[in-house]
Amino acid sequence: MKKSLPKAIALAASLGAAASAHAVNHNPEGLGQVLLYPVYTTEAGNFSTIHVTNTTAEYKAVKVRFLEGMNSQEVLDFNLYLSPFDVWTGVVTQTTDGAKLTTQDTSCTVGAIPADGVSFSTVLFDGRTGVTADSVKTADRTRVGHIEVIEMGIIDRASDNANVIAARNAILHTNGVPGGCGVLSSAWNSTGFWRNNAALGMLPPTGGLYGSVTLVNVDAGSEIAADAVALDNWSGIQQHANPGDEAPSLNAGDPVAYFKNGTTSNFNTGIDAVSAVLMKTNLVNDYAVGAGLNAQTDFVVTFPTKRAYVNTGTTTANAPFTAPWDPATSTACEAIGISYWDREEQTAIIDENQFSPRPPVPGLALCHETNILGVGDSNLLGGQHVRATLAINSFQTGWMQVAFTNAGNILTPIGGDTTVINGLPAIGFSAINIQNGDVGGLLSNYSASYLHKAVTSRDYQEL
Repeated sequence: MKKSLPKAIALAASLGAAASAHAVNHNPEGLGQVLLYPVYTTEAGNFSTIHVTNTTAEYKAVKVRFLEGMNSQEVLDFNLYLSPFDVWTGVVTQTTDGAKLTTQDTSCTVGAIPADGVSFSTVLFDGRTGVTADSVKTADRTRVGHIEVIEMGIIDRASDNANVIAARNAILHTNGVPGGCGVLSSAWNSTGFWRNNAALGMLPPTGGLYGSVTLVNVDAGSEIAADAVALDNWSGIQQHANPGDEAPSLNAGDPVAYFKNGTTSNFNTGIDAVSAVLMKTNLVNDYAVGAGLNAQTDFVVTFPTKRAYVNTGTTTANAPFTAPWDPATSTACEAIGISYWDREEQTAIIDENQFSPRPPVPGLALCHETNILGVGDSNLLGGQHVRATLAINSFQTGWMQVAFTNAGNILTPIGGDTTVINGLPAIGFSAINIQNGDVGGLLSNYSASYLHKAVTSRDYQEL
């Protein structure tokens, strides 16, 4: 039975109010408690600048985590403490054998980032921890990956606890300089007040963060920027944790998801709720290639929650993914299909012979957490260990579709909810560069990025 428009609006409003308090949602406006950056890269001549902005009047404790691209193994994390309306920036650059993070920003981090930077670690995949080493275990694996930023909570502005007051004063900037980051480092020492009680003076996260990554190639004279994907209402409790600790992870959020059609679903875990709001059955975006335009296009496809499903240590993965991580091949492959069109409605598909290198499974597949697909002869972003090249026909401009084709790519809610969510949790963008070398003898590059457009199985519901 159809409902009247006022009743439908009232129902949607009530659903939205409930969701805002208890359920994680993707915020297309870009503000949230969690920020997911689809890629960083130090290859193909690039370095990556990372931006995190606090748009609120709160003192925020934020976990910043860099994850390599093959299996999302953590290569660096630290706690970032943002004063009201603060911005933090950092730069990822290539080293002789790997990558490192440097910053000239004065906002407080624990652990501290030295002036010459901190190198990304291979300890979680090179066998040193006792876990079987991956077949690809060299430091150059850390040169491409993605980033997650998680708000752990805010520092209580009303607390009169002496230690909490000291922490606020340490974070607050005066004339562009924080009061004293050493106070925060000491708080996490063996006898420090946060080491003994991480919840001291902490309140639940409130959101209001946004972020972006800028991929800069000085030699080519190009710059490509992309916004971080924002998730709001991820958690209703404070989750302040030790610097360097894997907590909080995306799995620590509330196990309820709110969808853009006004519905909610319950799940067994927080990671399922995060995955649910990122699920897509296919991705579509523009491309431009070829000598006529001197153009290049790279597609970035990142699965920010994949590691939680494929690192099972068994021969099976957990839904919505279907293949476990295999250390012997350093892959966990998901079947895809790729179709593309020119601007005049002509269409073609990519077959196995046009996909290089071929994955270690039949057909086309994306085998890593961060995947870079170069269209034609393109190589804007690098991606030595996570890159595939798509050989296309004579089309030079148009649009392309990447479809997730495995019937097992589904996520099922609990509690009697029979609505199966199809696809895979994916984010990313198309990076395009067009070069004009004939402008007064100067080389001119025109670069842009476009977030992927997508089809989901929870787009709409008749009210």
